[in-house]
Amino acid sequence: MTREEFEQKIGTILRDHGTGVTADLTDELLAYWNGHAVAYVLICAAPPDTCYEEFAMDDAQWRNWRSWLEAWIEAPMFSVRPEVHNWLSEEPPADAGE
Repeated sequence: MTREEFEQKIGTILRDHGTGVTADLTDELLAYWNGHAVAYVLICAAPPDTCYEEFAMDDAQWRNWRSWLEAWIEAPMFSVRPEVHNWLSEEPPADAGE
């Protein structure tokens, strides 16, 4: 599976699940639909001090994470996270610049 194929699949799944839902790809890596594309974040600390850091999934990172991400497709896990609404409010609107 290529990164593009994975992102197409997960993008469709996340759009269908709606706002606020994350794909729990690993214990450390989450994905969500930002209205434009799949966005990734790393969990930096355990609750109650949970923090998140943006993560760029490029081809090099894809090679590092590929086996875990392909395994996720076989047994997907999701969470509803109120934080996603905050992340989305930081994104420009989908129709910005038109």
